Amino acid sequence: MLKYTPFPYPIPIIMRLKSLKLSGFKSFANPTTFTFKHDITAIVGPNGCGKSNVIDAIRWVLGETSAKQLRGGAMSDVIFAGVEGRAGKSLASVELTFEHTQDESTGIRHALNLYHELTLRRQVTKEGKSDYYINGQKVRRRDVVDVFLGTGLGARSYAVIEQGMIGRIVDSSPMQLREFIEEAAGVSRYQARRAETEKQLNETKDNLARLNDLQGELKKQHKTLIRQAESAKKYQALNDELFELNKNDLLKRIFEAWQYLEAKKQDKDKSAQILHELEQAVGKAKKELDVYSAKLAEANWLKDDARDNYHNARMKEQTAEHNYYSLNQEIASCEDKIARLTELKAQSEASIVENQQSIDEIDKELGQISPDVTEGALKLTALQDELTQAQGAFNTAKQQVSKLTQKKNDLENTHKLATSQKNRLLTSHERVTKKYQELINKHENKEQNHDKEQDEIKSLTSHIATLNLAIDELSDDDDRQVFDEKSQQVKALQVELSALEKRHASMMGEYDTLHKLVHKPKHAPSAHDDGTDDDIDNSGADTKSCVDGIALPQLDSLKDSIKLTCDGEKYADVLDKFLGFWLDARVLDGERDFSLLPLINHLPTAMDGGKHSHDDKKDKKKDGKKAKHKGETSGLSAHERLPSMVLYTAPNFRQSSDKLIPLTALIKSPTLALWQGVYLLDVDTQTLDEKGFDKLVTAWADELAQGVLILTKTGWIIGSFGVVHVSALGQSGQGQGVLSERAEHAKRLDELEEKLGQIESELDDKQRSLKAMMSELDVLRVAQEERHAKHSELTHSLHESKAKLVKLEHQISQDKLIWENFNSQKISLSDELSELDGELRLMDDEIGRSMTALDEHLPVLQVTQNTLNVLSVSVDELSGKLKQMTQDRQELTLKQTTLTQNKAHATRLLELSHENVAKADAETKELIAQSVAMSERLPVLEDAFKQAKAETAELKVQSEEHEAVAKTLVIMQGRLQENLTDAHAKFAAAQASIANAHADVAVGESRLADLGEQMLGMNEQFNLPSTLADFRASTPVFADNSSRIEQIKADIEKLGAVNLAAAAELAELEERVSPLDEQVADITDSMKKLQDAIRAIDDKTKQLFLGMLKAVNDEMNALFAKVFGGGQASLTLIDDESLPKADKWRAGLVLMAQPKGKKNSRLAVLSGGEKTLTALSLIFAIFKQHPAPFCVLDEVDAPLDDANVGRFTSLIHELSDSVQFVFISHNKLAMQAAHELKGITMPTAGISSLVTVNLEEAEKYLEPRE
Repeated sequence: MLKYTPFPYPIPIIMRLKSLKLSGFKSFANPTTFTFKHDITAIVGPNGCGKSNVIDAIRWVLGETSAKQLRGGAMSDVIFAGVEGRAGKSLASVELTFEHTQDESTGIRHALNLYHELTLRRQVTKEGKSDYYINGQKVRRRDVVDVFLGTGLGARSYAVIEQGMIGRIVDSSPMQLREFIEEAAGVSRYQARRAETEKQLNETKDNLARLNDLQGELKKQHKTLIRQAESAKKYQALNDELFELNKNDLLKRIFEAWQYLEAKKQDKDKSAQILHELEQAVGKAKKELDVYSAKLAEANWLKDDARDNYHNARMKEQTAEHNYYSLNQEIASCEDKIARLTELKAQSEASIVENQQSIDEIDKELGQISPDVTEGALKLTALQDELTQAQGAFNTAKQQVSKLTQKKNDLENTHKLATSQKNRLLTSHERVTKKYQELINKHENKEQNHDKEQDEIKSLTSHIATLNLAIDELSDDDDRQVFDEKSQQVKALQVELSALEKRHASMMGEYDTLHKLVHKPKHAPSAHDDGTDDDIDNSGADTKSCVDGIALPQLDSLKDSIKLTCDGEKYADVLDKFLGFWLDARVLDGERDFSLLPLINHLPTAMDGGKHSHDDKKDKKKDGKKAKHKGETSGLSAHERLPSMVLYTAPNFRQSSDKLIPLTALIKSPTLALWQGVYLLDVDTQTLDEKGFDKLVTAWADELAQGVLILTKTGWIIGSFGVVHVSALGQSGQGQGVLSERAEHAKRLDELEEKLGQIESELDDKQRSLKAMMSELDVLRVAQEERHAKHSELTHSLHESKAKLVKLEHQISQDKLIWENFNSQKISLSDELSELDGELRLMDDEIGRSMTALDEHLPVLQVTQNTLNVLSVSVDELSGKLKQMTQDRQELTLKQTTLTQNKAHATRLLELSHENVAKADAETKELIAQSVAMSERLPVLEDAFKQAKAETAELKVQSEEHEAVAKTLVIMQGRLQENLTDAHAKFAAAQASIANAHADVAVGESRLADLGEQMLGMNEQFNLPSTLADFRASTPVFADNSSRIEQIKADIEKLGAVNLAAAAELAELEERVSPLDEQVADITDSMKKLQDAIRAIDDKTKQLFLGMLKAVNDEMNALFAKVFGGGQASLTLIDDESLPKADKWRAGLVLMAQPKGKKNSRLAVLSGGEKTLTALSLIFAIFKQHPAPFCVLDEVDAPLDDANVGRFTSLIHELSDSVQFVFISHNKLAMQAAHELKGITMPTAGISSLVTVNLEEAEKYLEPRE
């Protein structure tokens, strides 16, 4: 029959700490894993071996940010710094794993808690940068704090008591003690909500203040606008009167308005052209952004897919790692058992030899004593025969009396014992029967649940198989390959298209620049009334800048309007030298000649700034006597502009050379008088010496007519005045190179037009191809995204089903263990019931027999006693001798009996040793077979683990690569978005410009129409087109009303700046004020709701806090009395006068303690042990009201004696059903209270390692030896 063995620990149903992993943290250089399978775990070890580092690791991973609290100077101090022969680490990592985190009562209620297990990991680098991970997902420290809010866990919570902290709890400030009660009451969640609500309330108050400020400002504006509206009315009255007075001047204003309208129409056309170009630029930027957005979407898809693959591989790796290390532990356990069995076998074999030797020695002694025993028996028999006749009936009677008396006593004792045993057996039978029935009932419930779980497993298995088939069907590599190939083709075409666009943009920029240089636009008439020109020096105050509304900047310069013939382009450099002085001159058309003559007469003064030399004045007087050319229409004649710097004079010049080319044949437009009579000498004068050149000039002197000029290639100008070089012209250098450069630019323009045509054609072809390919790619992408979405949905469903299946299988495995335990208990209880029934029957029979024998024996005993009294005298003489011989015989017999018993005992020990040896051999063979079987599985699991780890690493690299690509594309998309924003801004500016132009045109048209309507109101026969035509024909004369006009203008000026839109703005302002009142009301209502929410949170917080304070006080008082054997302790709110009466509950707490037999005094005067017990009473009272998943204590029993350590351990046992305890201790009594010991050793200086001992398993191995 198998002996029932209970489970080493109960199956956990509440949230608890499963494991703690350290790597590179302080002295734990090697990866070390602490597994916590028991309710009470003790961590032991010598001083300085790193025990407290375990506590620091737990506090650090829970979010501790102060290096000082971790016994360090900087956060990087937690990283293993290295020792002699071992380099330091660059990274420290600590990981906590919790199980049953979704339990309804003790679990974590947070969005990050997705599974029944929650893993929290924190790592830090040498630079001090910390990263937090929950279930492998990177989170912030704030998320870690939020996850554990209300659970009692935290970096500085009451669940982690570091070394020396238990004493500091008693000395804590009132607010620190309050924090313990708030955390236990779960107030931290409400405090976070209150802080967020209060933040919203402050923001709402700020919004209300801004609205109030805005209201005040609008009210000020309202008053101002009322005054402005009144001023506008006065202004309108004066303006109407002024209009009546300006009746004669209205036609002139109509004409000016018409001119203004025409100018604004031209501005509008230019703005429309610019807007069209910017619109194309915006479209291009949008197109580029769409391309990169598509790339980014694809990159994000690849990144998400890689991340999913990485997480799946990570789960697979963890499973393989768990299987591998679990099997290693099982093999090590088998090897330990084999070693212990081998040792037990050796001990048993040694006991066999020892027991055999004892038996041999006993046999030898028995051989020596047996003859003496036989001889003594013979002598005693002879003496008894001699005394038989003497004592006769006395001896017989005496023996009978003795026997009968003894039998009487034995029967009475037997009866009492049988009765007592029967009562005990009845009690045991009733208890076992009840326990057996409870097991049967529990078994029936388990069987029902087991059948449901089996059915659900079958259903899930079938569902998983269906999902796997569906996922396999969706994994179409061919479609993926087609999509990738098409994507590559699109990318290649986009690269080619981008290169062409860049080339086209570069050429287009060059083309636009050259086109602007070669084809400069005509100047449009300016709408400015002042008619100023930035190109003309305005220093001459007396110079008239405008004639009849036409300003100089409206005229094209010669440099912009001149065009050369094909022959003229050959001599562009010569013409540059000659025309350099006139290239900045303005060109007039024939219709404006007469109106601009007064302006032309002033141009030399205006352009030269009035700075002429004395010689210039003489030249002007001399030139003024010459008659102007009859066909000359320009005010810039050659005679007026040539200074009198004559090098040679030729009175007789003959025109007889065929090398002269008229300037009119070289200049295509404009046709100016300047060109008439000017010729180019197509002879290289550089080949002539000075005399040859003089001879040439002298030979033609007589033939040269007045106003005729001859130019040479080397820059000489020959005329009737003599010969002058262009270098003598004061401003000739300004235009050198303009015509030659323009010719080169025109040639380059033709080349660019041809190349741009080819590129644009190629761009059109490639854009059509790209559009077609993008359409195909979109179709493929949509299909792939649909397939991927369905695949993700099926995969998610598959994972959920697998998780449910694993959970059910785990539940079934636990049920299987419970079932095996039930069978063991059932068999044991059945056997025990059978044994009890048999013993009860035997007890009933024994009681009946003893009562019958006792009733029969009493009369015989009385008769024998009377006979004994008569014969007593006769036996006195022989009794002494008989007594002596009897004593001798008893001594020998006793010795013989003792030796016989020793031999029997030794024989029994020998048999037991043989049985132990056989049993050890059988168990050793069985364990060896198990170990071999597991060792054969180990390489397979190891290979699986290594393969999973390699796949995880590879997928991690792929995930990081895809993420980097996505980040790069995000940056590029951001840049393109900025470009698009800039283009939109420019486009908006252009839209504003054209809107302004439209507005200006509308204003001009409106103004012209208004003036026409006003004139029509004054004169019904008025016709605006006819009037404008009359204006073109002649200028009318109007009456002078200037004095009244000036007076009205003065009155208007006294009014100051008048806001004509004041009435409209006043109406608009009144429309704005009304919604503001509604907004103020809404915000006031929101503030009231937020204040109500804060009050509700405060009420809830107050209720929870005061309730928890009362419960902790009651529990602490009971625990305090228990550990001190009496006395009392309490937490009391301090009387903070700075707080109002309604907020007195927000004050801090003070801890009061009065041990038994002492007066209530300050805690500072208590001993160290009393302070420790007081603090433990407070901590355990909090745990009883709000148990955290685990409690970590670091040498809190150090100040306690053995008696108080016993009280401390009893409290831990009492709370261990709901709280998992991990404590560090040097006390043996505390160690005995633990279910498992974890030893911290330091085999290498500075490096800690872990040794684990399961005390319950150790007790099992010690039981056979005891």
